[in-house]
Amino acid sequence: MGKIKIIFSAFFLLGSLYACKDVQAESNGAPNSVEHVSVEEMKLHLQMEDVQLIDIRTREEYNNAHILDAKNIVFDEGFRKKLDTLDKFRPILLYCTDGSRSKKAIKILKHRGFQNVQELDHGFIDWKAKGEPITKPE
Repeated sequence: MGKIKIIFSAFFLLGSLYACKDVQAESNGAPNSVEHVSVEEMKLHLQMEDVQLIDIRTREEYNNAHILDAKNIVFDEGFRKKLDTLDKFRPILLYCTDGSRSKKAIKILKHRGFQNVQELDHGFIDWKAKGEPITKPE
């Protein structure tokens, strides 16, 4: 009975170490890393980097108001094909209304080989609530 406990413990320990290795690889800024950034962090990225700012909300949502200089790539059934217009090696800042769609979109971007993807935590709602600049129709 003691040998079974030792073997089980060894397998559990090895499994835990392997899982931690995968988590560390995703979170250390390596290629295909994803970061969730605050409004303040996003503002800094927009000021300091040559980023691709992508609004994945519907065309109607985008036309009602969006972050300055954002490109609208609607998260719909044609989303994957539209990604061909983006540079995989330039940073991408992505947002939707509240963060729900962008979490799904991130998985697709990572799978397609995009190197540096960042998502605005809590989406456009948070950006607007903090009084940051937006574009509205006149």
